[in-house]
Amino acid sequence: MKRNLLILFLIITSNLFAQKERLDFLDWQLRKGDLNALTQIAEYFDSKTELTEYLGYHIINTNESDVAKRLVRENSMFLDSEIVIDSTITSADFKKFLKENKKNITFSNLANAFLITPFDKRKTDFEIIELTDFKWNSLNAKRNELLKLDWVRENAIDSLVDSRNPLALLKIASVLLKNRYRFDEHYDNEEVISLIQLLTNSQIAVPNESGVLSYHLEKDFYERSKINLLIFIANNYKNYKWDETIKAFTNNILSVKSVDKEKGLIEQLSNENDTIALTAFIQLTKLNPEKVVKLSDEYRRARVSKNRRLPLFPYKFLKQLVQLTNYCNQNSIDFNGSNQLKDNINRLKKKLSFVERRKLENELIQSLSLENITAFEYWSLVYSNSWSLSYSSGRILDIFYSKNWNKLIENEQYLKTYLLKSRLFDDLGIIGFCNNYLIKFIGSNKLYINSIENLHSFNSKIKTQIERATEIAKKPIVFKEKEKKSWYGNTSENIESFESSYSKIIDKQNDSTEREKEITYLLSQISYDQIGKALELIENVKFKRESSKYSFLASDFGFTHIPTIVDKGNRDDFLSNYNKLSQKELYVFYLNKVKIDFLNKDNSLNYDKIYDLLKFDINSSFVGGGGSTKDKGVYSIIKVLELTFNTTLGYPNKLCCSNNMYACNSRSRAMEWMNYLKVNKHLKNEHNEPVSFAHE
Repeated sequence: MKRNLLILFLIITSNLFAQKERLDFLDWQLRKGDLNALTQIAEYFDSKTELTEYLGYHIINTNESDVAKRLVRENSMFLDSEIVIDSTITSADFKKFLKENKKNITFSNLANAFLITPFDKRKTDFEIIELTDFKWNSLNAKRNELLKLDWVRENAIDSLVDSRNPLALLKIASVLLKNRYRFDEHYDNEEVISLIQLLTNSQIAVPNESGVLSYHLEKDFYERSKINLLIFIANNYKNYKWDETIKAFTNNILSVKSVDKEKGLIEQLSNENDTIALTAFIQLTKLNPEKVVKLSDEYRRARVSKNRRLPLFPYKFLKQLVQLTNYCNQNSIDFNGSNQLKDNINRLKKKLSFVERRKLENELIQSLSLENITAFEYWSLVYSNSWSLSYSSGRILDIFYSKNWNKLIENEQYLKTYLLKSRLFDDLGIIGFCNNYLIKFIGSNKLYINSIENLHSFNSKIKTQIERATEIAKKPIVFKEKEKKSWYGNTSENIESFESSYSKIIDKQNDSTEREKEITYLLSQISYDQIGKALELIENVKFKRESSKYSFLASDFGFTHIPTIVDKGNRDDFLSNYNKLSQKELYVFYLNKVKIDFLNKDNSLNYDKIYDLLKFDINSSFVGGGGSTKDKGVYSIIKVLELTFNTTLGYPNKLCCSNNMYACNSRSRAMEWMNYLKVNKHLKNEHNEPVSFAHE
């Protein structure tokens, strides 16, 4: 029985392969221009015999009818008025069409496809635009390279250019169309379009599959724009004449649209010169919003490359920033800022010590005002490629808005601007506090809610945000204790003797990479009392990156703010302090060393200061930043609280057992300690400012 089933399976499988091979052969014949193959493949139009195709790693279950019709579509370019090859057409329909048009159907060598109406008898919309100087110079620099490409020589395009024959343009357009997408076949057409642009000193736009003029034909997936470009050139190439002064063909019959300022600048975003690209980006943020928004969408959809020094999503950022600057100009809001503000932003972009950065952040929190905060946000977005700036901006903006909330709510202009920014920043399409501006409204009192509800604006984005802010403002702030406080990332083994466990690794493991992995894991499992012995024993062990050897001190024990432990002198100081101070004293010592203000004058804990540190200092970046959080010494504060009140509030005794894990942060612990201090009446102040952007 089993043998019979196996034979049956082999027969069915071989038949399926034979059927697929037959269709593949017909495809080969169609590509050669065999008209008989059209009649033969029509036989499969009604067949529902199942087939399996492979598209990359994807397995597609289909049937002979669908495959046959797809092959005809790929190898023909009939007009819709002539025939449409869709799911409804039958074998009889297609045979009738072939019979009625037998004398008219030809195989076009320009397209490697069957057609009835030649390309020069078809019409298409088009627009021709001058190349920007940047684009023209970039293409000219590649002239020799482009004209020596294999496909250029194979099609004798180089010879046609040498003889100044505009037929070269038709040949290039033909190559583009032949390079159209077919099932599981895709071509990079960047060089094809580059050569057309070089030889016409223009950018030719034709309709794509949506009927919209496409200015980036090399990026179009579907064939419609490729067909339309061939139609355009087939109808116009004979009127192109060679201009020796620019070494390109020109057509005096066709009108060429001049390049506007916005178009010239947006192409500079791909300039390899960082300064030129960034200057162009900044200029674009201040120009005509309608033009910039349109171009931003166009270049984003075409996935045009950009300079790496620009924001991660430059076209999305442009689209939002140009709307912001336009609103600011209309409402006399400063978005440029003073030179001093720009200098401070540039300082935040640089590598600063923990103390230097925190000092500068705190100075900005105090010196910024609602009059110039938009300028700070604007430049922080322009330079968001700098993660150090973006993380500092996240903390500064979070604290600033909570501290200045009353003034903002009471001023209609400030409130409208904040609401507009809440929408524009959310539309940047990137992670960060930029998405959380409306969170500040949660738990608002009746006076604040009235201020929001009484706002009126003709700006559609502000109107939308008024509704959303009103809804959020009516939600109360509710403390929720974390249900699951232990997980595999912060639960460790009981290492009775670090020295013994470490020795076993050293004795058995000769491979340096494996030894490093095992030591890293062991370090992630130790307790506070084993830190000293661990540091002594790993001192002379070589790691690929020395910083990773000591990362457990920051990730697991919260020493994120201490001077870099990779420095031997700092490491010796830490070990000396560790050996002579209690655990609480050690945390207090380093918090004081980096000037985190959490004590009263008599060195007792100031719970109001601690409350604010817990609230704001575990921060994410303003925009981007990889999605991680910066602890800024908060876990050390939490350890001081745990040791003072002799409780971890149910959390494990360590923040993390990292082992190269980066998902641990102390935000939930901080929120629980904020609640603990409030419920147990350790606070002297009300702390009724808005929540942090990080509120969960």
